[in-house]
Amino acid sequence: MIYIINVGGNIRDMFISGDLLFNLVHRELTVRYKRSVIGFMWTMLNPIIMTAVYTVVFSTIFRFPTKDFVVYFLSAYLVWNFFSQSTTTASKCIINAGSLIKKVYIPKVVLVFSVIVSALVNLGAALIPLLIVIPILGNGLHAAMLFLIVPFILVTMFTLGVALILASLTVFFLDVGEFYNVILMPWMFLTPIMYPMDIVPDQYQVLIKMNPMYYFIECFRYPIYHGTLPSLGIIAMSALLAVVTLIIGYRIFKRAEDDFVYYV
Repeated sequence: MIYIINVGGNIRDMFISGDLLFNLVHRELTVRYKRSVIGFMWTMLNPIIMTAVYTVVFSTIFRFPTKDFVVYFLSAYLVWNFFSQSTTTASKCIINAGSLIKKVYIPKVVLVFSVIVSALVNLGAALIPLLIVIPILGNGLHAAMLFLIVPFILVTMFTLGVALILASLTVFFLDVGEFYNVILMPWMFLTPIMYPMDIVPDQYQVLIKMNPMYYFIECFRYPIYHGTLPSLGIIAMSALLAVVTLIIGYRIFKRAEDDFVYYV
């Protein structure tokens, strides 16, 4: 009961701090593209460039037997890029806001949440190239794509949970953020973003399926690439991972936030 009350209190703080959240998101988006010639367009160019590179490498050179590789890759890469960039940025958001935290009281969870909202804005823009190539290089738009709101919410919950954990731990142990940056690359290659699961030997498929991002990637990719809903098992596992991770991340953050001011 106390835990539910605490969650409700923080949700209330989030709405009360609406102006602060808006300003933080606005700053995050403007600072990122400050002095850039094309600015926000990089959000769309980044997945286009990465898709071109991986298409040449994995579809032409290594010749993975993947039909409509561009759609296959892009439908997964956008989710991974959202997760990796937002959690990396969130890992140091409390430290970077140290001077603000010491001067005034703010609900510190807003700092983490603003990073996720900014990343969601970028994800929305990055989806534009995908929506363009689906009718051209894929199987076209399907009614199953209406289901995308579900994996969209689930991956956001999971990302927020991981972000809360990283933001908390990095305040006390700076090496956490650096270590996380190191493991992101092998983590990405252990996620079936650019290769199909059927090329993975049976004895290693269990390892791939222990990766939580596998379920969010598949949940997002199925409606786009296959034109069908993912299996109930994938949806259920995604939901379980999202809820559990968010609860754990929130509890870790709440236990640690009172001590942030002494370390930032």
